[in-house]
Amino acid sequence: MGMDVSTRRAVGYLLLGMAFLLPTGVGRGQDSALVLPSAERLLREAYARTKASPREADLTEIIRMCRQARRTEPAAEVAAYADQLAAWALNRRGERYSQQAADLAAQDQLDQADELDAQALADFEAAVELDPKNWKALHNRGVSRAMAGLLDVALADFSRVVERKPDYANAWFNRGEVRADRGEYAQAVADYTRTIELKPEDLDAHIRRSQAYLQLGKLREALADSDRVVRLAPGQVQPLLDRGDVQRRLGQWELAAEDYRRAVALDHRSSQAYQRAAWILATCPVDRYRNVDLAVQAAEKALELDGDQGVEYLDTVAAAYANAGQYDKACETLAQAIDVAPEEAETFRGRLALYQRQQPYREPQPRRIAEP
Repeated sequence: MGMDVSTRRAVGYLLLGMAFLLPTGVGRGQDSALVLPSAERLLREAYARTKASPREADLTEIIRMCRQARRTEPAAEVAAYADQLAAWALNRRGERYSQQAADLAAQDQLDQADELDAQALADFEAAVELDPKNWKALHNRGVSRAMAGLLDVALADFSRVVERKPDYANAWFNRGEVRADRGEYAQAVADYTRTIELKPEDLDAHIRRSQAYLQLGKLREALADSDRVVRLAPGQVQPLLDRGDVQRRLGQWELAAEDYRRAVALDHRSSQAYQRAAWILATCPVDRYRNVDLAVQAAEKALELDGDQGVEYLDTVAAAYANAGQYDKACETLAQAIDVAPEEAETFRGRLALYQRQQPYREPQPRRIAEP
């Protein structure tokens, strides 16, 4: 399931990373005859500021000095160097703004984060205009554009990066993200696959390719990726939950239940683990995998831990009550879900009608069940 790129992602676009290489030429002796004295002094001073992990103020000063040097109308070669150095500094400053924005967003200071994101995009755009060969700035511009919801131009940026830097895995991954968000799941799979070829241990690429496969209805391929993610991150809960979801869609009920049990055992505070376990215990179409008491206990525990985070918790509690024959409580709980999420009311009303007829909800059997 693709994520909305207008929201900030925990695992989603990979913006920061290695810095773009500094341009060369100034301060090495061979160019002194080409530069007017004032330009030479400015550029040498600007270059010196790049050597010691420049701060934001240093980057701003480098940009200012490069622009001032350009106003002296130096020779073409030196003017090109001034543009390259300014582009390097603009890109680095944009990266700083982006990181600050991410930090602020994590603190729910969204207005300030949006302002810094806009400043970062402006810096990346200026960097690309000054130095079109700066592939890192081009990539970063693509990320900023994607986060702003400008998917078409972001896709174009990432496509240009993979042409210029085909071994840069982040660009392939991010193009896959944009394509997934556009609903182009087959193309997204191809980009995630290239990412994995370049970085075989990339956890996010396997996760996102699995999700794209699910959108395409390719459950076996999704399961293979989910297996790989569980092996790459054996101590994490979410990979087990994701794999359990694929197993459930395949009708591999016992394997799905085992993944959910393992997730609960790994983290007794994971509301999602309890919710998934409760759902299969209450709604599995195969009798031997249902358990009346455990379903209610797990569903109520999930609601207790994190019930305000998703309407699926109420839906699961209602299903567990119905499975236990407590139809009045099931109807009351599902009515709350309809109030909370009117956009899902049609689905919930279908289940509500079952409960009103004193019937529990059962998940449909897949056409081809692959029981272990």
